[in-house]
Amino acid sequence: MRRALSSAVVLLAFFTLCGSVYASSGTFMDFQGIHDLQAVGDFYNGAGLANTPNYGVSFSSNFLAMRSFFGPNPGSGNFAPPPLGTPAIFMNGSVGSNITGTMNVAPGFSNGINFFFTAGFTGNQVETVKVWSGANGTGTVLATITLANNNAGCKSPAYCMWSNAGATFTGTAHSVTFSGPADELGLADITLGGSTTAIPEPSTWYMLGTGVVSISLSQLRRFFKT
Repeated sequence: MRRALSSAVVLLAFFTLCGSVYASSGTFMDFQGIHDLQAVGDFYNGAGLANTPNYGVSFSSNFLAMRSFFGPNPGSGNFAPPPLGTPAIFMNGSVGSNITGTMNVAPGFSNGINFFFTAGFTGNQVETVKVWSGANGTGTVLATITLANNNAGCKSPAYCMWSNAGATFTGTAHSVTFSGPADELGLADITLGGSTTAIPEPSTWYMLGTGVVSISLSQLRRFFKT
């Protein structure tokens, strides 16, 4: 894939400026510092970098991290960079097979959940996200979110769009399950404790950067680089 130098320069400036519009609020996970294709595991449960918060959050073994190959710190992912330009996570498995990934939150969280996603589902496939009162997807379902393909508007079958999803609920949650096609969904910038993202309202630079990313990455064809 050819990459225009001018687009790369603009994107580099965009990623740098994104840092100035970030503001943490509540439990926020942007997966900054995790390696490409590294298992997420206990990254936010004491096993991350020295400056990584320990939220008591752990992910099932099929959740891996991935960086976009289009950016200042390229990785293996053939997708547009998430809003903050940090790594995304996905559920590893046979492409298109139905699998479930689990995020456990030992301290629990209330009020809501929010995240960004990019999906390249085929046919009538969807992803079902459920918030549970107990660990490992047990107890009472407190909220359900259904995610559909959001890349239909791209000029090619690409993972070039990020959408925001969230839900409110009553009670205290201790786990979230993601059930749907393997390797066809990317997640990023997860907020626990509120139905809206902890990322501030888009600034002029953020809106400009999003437009540049959408245009520059229109030729992406698969979630994984080939």
